[in-house]
Amino acid sequence: MYKYLFLLLVLCSGWAKSSSKIPINVYVYHMQPPLMISIEDKTGLYFDFTRYLNQQTKRYHFEVVFLPRKRLDKMLADNTISGMVLGVNPTWFKDKAETKYLWTGPFMYDRDEIISLSSNPVQYAKPASLENMVVGGVRGFYYYGINELVKQGKAVRVDTVKEEDLFTMLLKGRVDVAIIGRSVYRYIMKDKQWHDVFHLSTIPHDSFERRILITKDRSALHLELSKLIDKLPEDKNWQQSLLNYQ
Repeated sequence: MYKYLFLLLVLCSGWAKSSSKIPINVYVYHMQPPLMISIEDKTGLYFDFTRYLNQQTKRYHFEVVFLPRKRLDKMLADNTISGMVLGVNPTWFKDKAETKYLWTGPFMYDRDEIISLSSNPVQYAKPASLENMVVGGVRGFYYYGINELVKQGKAVRVDTVKEEDLFTMLLKGRVDVAIIGRSVYRYIMKDKQWHDVFHLSTIPHDSFERRILITKDRSALHLELSKLIDKLPEDKNWQQSLLNYQ
C-alpha cells in the first residue's frame, strides 16, 4: 500500500511541476522527415528540440502543434496566434528587417538543394538556369528567385504536400528538377540508398538559418529562448542530436 502511495505522490509531483509552467504552443508546418517524422509518435528533430527546451527551462512548457502554412499565415495576419513558430527564417515571412516579429538566433543551419535524375542531370547556378523547366516544390513554400521565375512565365512549378514526394515526382518524370531541403535529402538517401539515381547540384538553391519566430506579445519568452539558443553551439548533447539526423 505504501509503495503505491509513494508512486502516486511521485506522479502527482511531476504533474504539478509541469502544470505550474506557462504553456507555449510550438507551431510547425514542415511535415517532412527528419524535421517531423511522426506526429502520432512524436518523433523527429522538432520534437527532440521541443523536449530539449522543456528540460532547459523552469518557466515554460512547450508543446508541438502542426499547422499548414496557409493557416499559419492567416492566423499571424489576424493576430489570432500567440506563441512561437519553429524552424523558420525572416525572409520566408517578409520580415528581413525583423520588425514584424521577434526572432532568436539560429538553432540549426540548412539549405535547399536542387536535385534531378542522374540520367538527365541539371547543374544549378542561379534561378535563370531553370528556365523552361518544370520545377517541383512544396505547396506554400517560398523559393527565392524561383517564385519570381514562375510568375514571369519562364518556368512551371508543380507542388506537392510532402517534400519526400518530390523524389517520386522526379522518378515519374512529372518534374525536371526538385527543390529539397538538405536535411530531408540526407534522411531519404540514408534510408533508400538512391545516390546513383539522383543528381545533386554542387550549387544549392539557397543556404539559410532555421530560427524561431515569436509573436510580439511574448517578449519574456523571446528573451529566455534567445539565451538558450546562444548556448547551443557549446551544448554537446544537442550537437549530438543534430548529428543523429544526418
